[in-house]
Amino acid sequence: MKNKHHKSRTKRFQVQRFIKATVIYFLLFIAISGMIDYYALMEFNFLWFLSLSIIIAIPAGYYHVKTTRHDHLDDIADELL
Repeated sequence: MKNKHHKSRTKRFQVQRFIKATVIYFLLFIAISGMIDYYALMEFNFLWFLSLSIIIAIPAGYYHVKTTRHDHLDDIADELL
């Protein structure tokens, strides 16, 4: 007989941790993009770097929350945000 009140063993997705990790990844990618743009003598449109950074930061934040435990990025996010 199955227990109707059996809790599922899957972990809940931590939205707050996802947002914090995504913001930290976004800031990291923007800093790297800014250095690339600076050394390329401002030849590129910075909006391309901005949009590319947010597009890469969202899956990176999702992957971080789903696959890792509390690590240094989470410590940095807790201190800054």
